[in-house]
This record gives sequence, C-alpha cells and structure tokens, in this order.
Amino acid sequence: SFIITDTTAVAAAFGWEVPTEGNREAQVAALVEDINARGGVAGRTIDAKVHVFNAITDGPVAEEALCNAITQDDQAFAVVMTGQFQENARPCYANAKTLMLDATLYPVDDVGFDELAPYLWSPFLPSYDNLTAGMASSLTDSGWFSSGTVGVISIDSDLSRRAYEQNFVPVLDAAGVKVASFNTIDPTDGTVFENGLLQAIVNFKEASVDRVVAIGGSRLISWFINTAITQNFEPQYAVSSYDSPDFNIFNYGPQMAGATGISVLPGADVADDQWPFPANDAEAACVDVFSDAGLAIDDRATVRTGLMFCDALQLLAAAGDGAAEISAAGFGEAMWALDTSFEAASVYSVQFERGQYAGGGAFMPFAFEAECECMVVSGSPIDFDG
Repeated sequence: SFIITDTTAVAAAFGWEVPTEGNREAQVAALVEDINARGGVAGRTIDAKVHVFNAITDGPVAEEALCNAITQDDQAFAVVMTGQFQENARPCYANAKTLMLDATLYPVDDVGFDELAPYLWSPFLPSYDNLTAGMASSLTDSGWFSSGTVGVISIDSDLSRRAYEQNFVPVLDAAGVKVASFNTIDPTDGTVFENGLLQAIVNFKEASVDRVVAIGGSRLISWFINTAITQNFEPQYAVSSYDSPDFNIFNYGPQMAGATGISVLPGADVADDQWPFPANDAEAACVDVFSDAGLAIDDRATVRTGLMFCDALQLLAAAGDGAAEISAAGFGEAMWALDTSFEAASVYSVQFERGQYAGGGAFMPFAFEAECECMVVSGSPIDFDG
C-alpha cells in the first residue's frame, strides 16, 4: 500500500502556499506496472493500493483509521508512508506485523526504531540521532554558532531530550559553544503550544538570542516563525529537510535570511541547478519510467515523492531477491546484506548497516541565498558517519 498526503485543503485553510507536485497516483501506477513487468518482488506481482490522506483531517484517530484500512482491509505486507506525524501511527502498523518503508520527514531515533523492530524502516532518510549530530557538526564547522547567541526550542518528548543531550550538546561542548536559552514546547494542546512558543520568544529576547535551533519537531520551525513574526523577533534559523525549508521560503521568505543547515532530500530542498537532475543512474531510471508513461516532469520537485516511491519499490525488489522468507525480518536481513550496493534516486546516498533501520547516509550543507530566494548547497555530500 502507498500513502499519498494531500496538503491542498490545509494550505487553503491557513493561507499557505505549498509546492506543486505531479500526479502521484499516476506515478505509483507507472512504477508498479514497471516493477511487475520485470518480475515483481520475490517473484510475486505487486497489487498496489493507494490511499490519499487529507492532511487537514490529521490526528490520532484519522491515522489509526488509515492504519486499520491498510492492515485489515488491504491486508498489506508493506506500506510506503508519507505524511504520518502522529505517535500512534507506527505502533499500529507494527502491531499488525506490517513492514513500513517510511518516507515521512518524521523524527525517529535508534531507540524508536528498536522499539518497533523489525517492522519500521526509514531506508532513505537518516535516524534522528544522525540528523541532529550532523546538523550540529555542520553548523559548528561553518561558524554559524560561534557568530551569534544560540537558543533552542525542543518538543517536550523523550526523543527530543535524547537528541539534545546525546547528539546536540556534546558537539557544541567540544566546540566551546554554549546554549544561552533552552525551551521545551508541549505540542499536545494548541493553546499550550502557542503559549510555549511565546514564552520561548520572551526568553530568547532576554538572553539576546539571534540563532534559533529546533529539536524534535518536524514542523516546529514553521510554527515558531509564524509566532515570531507577531512578536517582531527575527533571528537566524538552523534548518534541515525536516524543517520544510521550501515551505518556509514560500510563506516566510524574509524570515529565512541567514538560515543555514543540512539537506538530506534534494527534491524537497533545492532547485535542479543545485543538484544535477537526474543525479545518478537510479534517478534516471525512475524518470524514464515516468516519461514512458507520458507523465509530465517539469523538474525534480514534480516527482520528489514519486522518486521515493520508486526507491521503495526498487528496494523491495532488491531485498526480495535475497530474502530467505517473505516477512519483515526476512526482508530486513536482505536489506542489511545490500550494505552500500543500493543506489537511491531520491537522496544523496544510502547505506544499510546491520542493526540500523535508517539508511540515509549523507547530507549536504545548505544556506538561504536572498538573490534567488532559495536554499543553495555547498561542497559535496558528507557521510553521517564521518
């Protein structure tokens, strides 16, 4: 099963502008037809069910209902997930013993993956441990931290505490950088959440913070910027792919001045003049599938979700060839055996290490450039493991 997330209604409700994509349902159909023509997965024909999830209905009840539809009605062996941000979603699939290939920019660390093993995989994106440490290292190396006063907003959760204490602070300590103001934000209630953001801004102003980092929240920076505008607070922001930089540029362009961080998903982060399109043989092959099906491809952003769907099907096919059994554990063993041999179309690189369930292997430093009103990458991809 495939989950396609439709943000049209929620964007209209909040007056947001969101990037356009191509016909993702048609992209899935083309990819499935192609993989089946080449033998399917583990010698079996893929029977793909597509579920379009309306983001304006998002909540624990809606995501559990979607899980039940996929695990009980579809009786899916695997689900390729986008747009699932509720804490109850992934345990629901794991309880049904459904293999998850998660393409959502949703933070999960090694502890979270281990809790849901062997069912939850984020094969093309990094673990939140790696993302946080990579971000801290990149910002330290660029001098962004040392050129200002650092403040942190963090979702009030165990994951955020682990990321901050184990992956973020040690990097800053080693570089002699101190956090002037640390603030936790409770996201469980809208009013409490907004009050937490307002209090953080008060604390940041008192501490003369002009560099803001968000920990643990896929959309925390966007909400913070929206609130900061009302309080005339204009710091520079650290951003990663998980902070929706393209969305922020569309809707909060002036506030993105000075923003810098790391990119792990080129299709969502940068224009094609920043990263070649197609960038490798895998991406070219996926694009050929879309082209052969007569689908419009204006640029990488048009097929950015489609590229992740393409990667998911290619990975299932590659793992299926080596799987000893048709099960989540069997496919997991086969994915680990791929090591660095799998070339992904949607990201800079992947690497599968035994015992690890996140495959995203590299990032690119990037920063906002006012002239093009876009994020600009620098250098070459950097491995998370150094």
